Amino acid sequence: MLSFSLLCVSLLLTAYSARNPAFARIGTTVLSEIVSPLHGGIDAVADGVSSTWGRYFNLVGLAEQNRSLAEQVSRLESSQASFEEQRRENERLRALLELNSVSQLKGVAASVVASEPSGWVKGIVVNKGTSHGVAEGMAVVHPRGVVGQVVSSGPNFSRVLLMTDHASGVDALVQDGRARGVVEGLGSSSCELKYVGKESVVRAGDVVVTSGMDGVFPKGLNIGSVSRVAPETGTLLQRIDLKPAVDFSKLEEVLIVVGERQQKGDEPQAIKAPLQHGGRGEKR
Repeated sequence: MLSFSLLCVSLLLTAYSARNPAFARIGTTVLSEIVSPLHGGIDAVADGVSSTWGRYFNLVGLAEQNRSLAEQVSRLESSQASFEEQRRENERLRALLELNSVSQLKGVAASVVASEPSGWVKGIVVNKGTSHGVAEGMAVVHPRGVVGQVVSSGPNFSRVLLMTDHASGVDALVQDGRARGVVEGLGSSSCELKYVGKESVVRAGDVVVTSGMDGVFPKGLNIGSVSRVAPETGTLLQRIDLKPAVDFSKLEEVLIVVGERQQKGDEPQAIKAPLQHGGRGEKR
């Protein structure tokens, strides 16, 4: 009913406006005054909505860009770490090559791949074996000094008995006083220079090197430095503790001396027999 009444009013106003143009103009003006603010409000709301959506999409785009940049930074950091590790490995290998050249040792560079699995022995496993010319009894060295001796070898892997093991022994000289003895491992991170008489002058800080008399280690390789000297009670010998030149906990690459060994001297061989089949060796 209301709709019909509005329709009738609309028709009457249309007919009246057709006969009275002045009234139509007034109506149009009034309608414009009423509608214009509404249009302005609608436009403002539309602009606000459009601006909000624009900022939202911009924020979404920035978030995606930030994620992409973060991924790139992560990849770059990973690459940098990899390059740094390769650089350090190259430096260590260059040091091995320099040792090979300066000492005129014919050697094979090998990487440490594991510690001795038995836990009873101070040893390491390296990734070179008989197919690379490695054999049991060969000396193993590092640019800093003596590491140990190969005790068993397969085609591509070898076991190395470290100098710090109880079963190890290296014929040695105190560099300054020329006192001679045998360096034996203490089963920890240190060694002992044994069989040095009390008449020999040995001081803390003295450097101990290989004598070359055991037929295994070439002469003049650094073994370590004297950390403590004390007389042994009831004997004519001294107790001499050594700090090895090599930090075995940080050992990553070694040089296995595969060249012809030096000839043994006239004196008895001081090196101990290597471990066999996981057992403990005895002194020769």
